[in-house]
This record gives sequence, structure tokens and C-alpha cells, in this order.
Amino acid sequence: MKSMIRGIGRISGLALCVAATSIAGGQKQALNNVHTHGSPLLVEDMAGEWNVKQRMWLGPSTEPTALPRALAHRQSIGGTILQEQMELAPGEKGDPFTRVAYFEYNKVTGQYEYFSIDSRAPQMMNERSNGDSAEERKDKQPLNLWGGIFVAPKWGDADNVAFRYRLMISPVQENRQTVQLYLIPVSGDPHKEFLAFEYEYTRRP
Repeated sequence: MKSMIRGIGRISGLALCVAATSIAGGQKQALNNVHTHGSPLLVEDMAGEWNVKQRMWLGPSTEPTALPRALAHRQSIGGTILQEQMELAPGEKGDPFTRVAYFEYNKVTGQYEYFSIDSRAPQMMNERSNGDSAEERKDKQPLNLWGGIFVAPKWGDADNVAFRYRLMISPVQENRQTVQLYLIPVSGDPHKEFLAFEYEYTRRP
């Protein structure tokens, strides 16, 4: 009886090892497929030096306000993470600022992730896609990432306004790219989304 129990234990242990190896192999293959099918390609496309035209809207149906032009340094880290540092362009009149952002494709969750913080309004902002697969990005359509809630100390004539937000990242085409931030007032009409910020990138020669 004891020898039978030991035998069953050995078989069970072997089965678990085989299962774990199979799962690990499947996960590795899945990660390889994700890497091959394009998520890092967008990161690689975005790397480089960029001139940035900035515009801001204070609410729905308002005219945009042109902000001083900026310069963005985008660096690919390990081929899967994009690090961006944006600052006032040389010769532009305006208050100096630094905006730092990170963009990646999370292979574990199957989501694109974006993190940013800006010295002009120092709040950490984090957006994620709704599980868009790398395959879906082959169509060259804009990528939508959703954030939580943040409070703007002042927006237009209002103070301490809470917003939900959405970030839209366009593909890089002909050395140009657009990143847009949309806001939805928490206390108002939940469907009253409006374009609040727009960054138009043009690759530097």
C-alpha cells in the first residue's frame, strides 16, 4: 500500500511538472506572438526627436488656445517601453516645463498602458486600453486608453473641477503623430466629452 501511494505521488508530481512546463511554454509562445505582431512596433515608430505643437480647449464649443511649441525626446527602452521627456522648445516664449511620459504594451494583461506627469499641473495620470490586442493595431486606427478621475485646480472659470479622461494615440504616419486628451466632467453630463489637449508631433530632421 505504501509503495502504491508513493507511486501515485510520483505520477502526480510528474503530471504537475509536465503541466507547468506546458503552461510556461504556452505563455512564452503567447508573449513571443505579441512581440512579433506589433505592439513594440508602435513604440519603435514613436522613438526619436520631435517638434510638438500644443493646443488646449477650456470646454466644449470653445476655441483652442495655442500653447508654446515644445520639443519631445522619445527613447525606446528594451524595444518595448517608450520614455518621453517634453520641454519648452528653444527660442519659445513661455514658462519652462517638463512633461515625462511612459508608454508600453503590457503582455500579461494584453493592455496598452500610458503614464505621464507634467510640472505645469503635477498630477500622475495613468491610462489603459480596454484589452486591445496587438493584432487590432494593424489597421492603423487610433488607440484609445482610459483613465480614472483627476481634479484640475482650475479649468476655465471653475475651481477644483473633477474629470474622467480618455487618451487617444494615433499611429505614426509620414513622420507625424497626434496625441489627444479628452475630458468628461464628473458633475455634469456624463456624455459631455470634449477635446482638452492636443499634441501634434512632427519628427525632427
